[in-house]
Amino acid sequence: MAMFLMTISHNLQNRLIKNRFQHSSQTIHKYFHEVLVAMVNFSKEMITPPSFNDSSNGISNRRLRQILRFVVVGWEGTAHDSRVLTETIRNPQHNFPMPPSEKYYLVDAAYTHTRGFMAPYRNVRYWLSDFRSGGKAVGKEEIFNQCHARLRNVIERAFGVVKARFPILKRMTPYSFTTQTKIVMTCFSIHNFLRQISVADRLFSEYDNEVELESDNANQNQTSTISSFFAASDQEFMQQFRNQIANELFQVFS
Repeated sequence: MAMFLMTISHNLQNRLIKNRFQHSSQTIHKYFHEVLVAMVNFSKEMITPPSFNDSSNGISNRRLRQILRFVVVGWEGTAHDSRVLTETIRNPQHNFPMPPSEKYYLVDAAYTHTRGFMAPYRNVRYWLSDFRSGGKAVGKEEIFNQCHARLRNVIERAFGVVKARFPILKRMTPYSFTTQTKIVMTCFSIHNFLRQISVADRLFSEYDNEVELESDNANQNQTSTISSFFAASDQEFMQQFRNQIANELFQVFS
């Protein structure tokens, strides 16, 4: 396990692990893959779908735990985010946890604003840096977008912690494709485990300290290319739902 963790947390090659632990390359290879299989099984316990029972429609000051609830691996990095989501929903093997009525996932503007997926208003200030440099949010749409960005920043910080803890995710060693997907799943599993046991951790403290990270989808005004997958009635429902929330936020923060 020590050899395995050192490999994925420092992105070390086998020869360096060999020198550190004084084991043969064959032994390192054997036990790396044995532990990897065990960690993939462990991920079934650590990465569990949301129950939606603990999510509230009301405004809350509760700190979010940054636990990753659903992970799909294997897509190429150039795939459009909305395509990944749509294909995941379409494929029954993934068993994607769709939220019940009036519950939703926060998504950026690269995704379709539709039932179950709450995107920000387009062509309105969004990034936290925009409000810091351009002044206080004005109007219900800007207030909504600012609140949305603050919540989504929690998601970006969670990914930031994972990538900082496991450099192998940024520059993957040339393992087989299957092995690479297992490594990604393992990294997320370990992240969730550390979060759940509430361990005191330098990276958690650093990224919990309101670090502002922007999504890789830097242009929040880009348009989803597959909105036709979702029913027009579902998109209209979410438009009205977002306006309702924006009106409530405006009453609180204006």
